[in-house]
Amino acid sequence: MALVVCSECGKEISDKALTCIGCGAPIGTSDSEKNIVATRSSFDQKSEAFNGTKQLMARLAVQAVVDVGWRVDSADEASGLVSFTTGMTWGSFSGVSGTIVISEMTTGKFSVTGAGKQNVRGGQMIAPNLFNEANKKVAKVIEQMKLIASRS
Repeated sequence: MALVVCSECGKEISDKALTCIGCGAPIGTSDSEKNIVATRSSFDQKSEAFNGTKQLMARLAVQAVVDVGWRVDSADEASGLVSFTTGMTWGSFSGVSGTIVISEMTTGKFSVTGAGKQNVRGGQMIAPNLFNEANKKVAKVIEQMKLIASRS
């Protein structure tokens, strides 16, 4: 394991990490690496399944979160879980926390689901999930994953 410097915040982190533990920025996602994720993964609209590997799907989810402008909190390629946080939303000053779950249906075919919740932090007493806003944020990331994977 080698240490690299995050291009966003300057913190030293492992070169094996998908995202910076300091700021959530993706690590090593140059334009050529983004193209590799897009060309080695695909989305089949008929079966509503992603094709690739679990590691590629996790990287695809990380890229989708970054593309929509939110912070990646954690990404675990082995388990297929990617967590993220949005900025302020209608229902919460602290935003929405979401988790993307990547499940292998058959070899090389994956379903992607997830769930979201409104955050309550600081002086905020309640965070109503207005119009199912939290889960719509998760759905937006999944749609972005489909868009990226369909570009190949």
